[in-house]
Amino acid sequence: MGKIKIAVVGVGNCSSALVQSTLYHKENHSGLIHPVVGGYSPSDISVVAAFDIDSRKVGRDLSNAIFAAPNVAQKFCGVPELGTVVVKGPVLDGADGVLKELIKVDQSKEVDVTEYLTRAGCEIVVCLLPTGCTKAAEYYASCAAEAGCAFVNCTPSRIACDERWVDTFEGKSLPLVGDDLMSQIGGTAFHMGLLDLLKQRGVRIDNTYQLDIGGSMEAFGVLEDFRRESKRKVKADAIKQFLPAESEVATGTSDFVEFMKDRRTSYFYIEGNAALGSDVVIDIYLRTVDSSNGAGALLDIIRAVKVALDRRVGGPLISVSAYGFKSPPVCAPLQESQRWFDEFVAGARSI
Repeated sequence: MGKIKIAVVGVGNCSSALVQSTLYHKENHSGLIHPVVGGYSPSDISVVAAFDIDSRKVGRDLSNAIFAAPNVAQKFCGVPELGTVVVKGPVLDGADGVLKELIKVDQSKEVDVTEYLTRAGCEIVVCLLPTGCTKAAEYYASCAAEAGCAFVNCTPSRIACDERWVDTFEGKSLPLVGDDLMSQIGGTAFHMGLLDLLKQRGVRIDNTYQLDIGGSMEAFGVLEDFRRESKRKVKADAIKQFLPAESEVATGTSDFVEFMKDRRTSYFYIEGNAALGSDVVIDIYLRTVDSSNGAGALLDIIRAVKVALDRRVGGPLISVSAYGFKSPPVCAPLQESQRWFDEFVAGARSI
């Protein structure tokens, strides 16, 4: 199989883990959901373009930029020079609000993104911008479509669920997936799995919460009111599919703790009733590493999008989006969405 040529938008912690995962999992497939997807291995993914606005990353080889501040993702393996230099994209809303405290905007001239993607031979644009950067996410979606690239929207901004963008990518026969990346074993996926299990076992849920504490740039950014509410709504909507309409739900990041760095602790509480009205109470926590959690899911998503490109399948990929995102065009329980994904890759589902 050939290389999967991607561009990353936002050289943050998830980009760091994604780049490292393509090297780390070249020989070692332990911990992957799918070692091979459509004949492609993680090492087949090649980052041919990278965009950022921070002066500590712009102009540096990607192998160095992924470890530059304010990134806090750990180093999982050695990364040789990759020959891909991070270039400056437009700032737009990428440094608004609290993000100004973390980002040092580079003063060089921004590149023509569409032209750059075309010249780099990019096939898939992966948008890994911070929550709330809607103008920037839409700009890169537009550039991807103009350059003839598929688009993977990992942000909560509505792209794959917006008819305007659906029409754009369908019209150009380009794959589109999103919105808001769901980590391999993150809080939302774990919460959904718990609730689905209880539902299958006949437990009626009265109320539940999932609250996160982390130390990454994303955890810091979502403390800003409009970013927090955007993220909370996406998370809440993702789990409401398992609950009675009257159930009370609370989700989201509740605090930023800098010394936690790339780690995240998710707290889960569930109250319900089983046979004879007896109480069922779950009160637990889950500790994970944010960046590797996101990369673990992205490895599958990117390779499935490449399968779609190989088959000349365009427009929203319902199966891939349901499998890998919190706010897809069509929602499904975890087991069902994984079945959809596997059937799509095998050619048993068209989209």
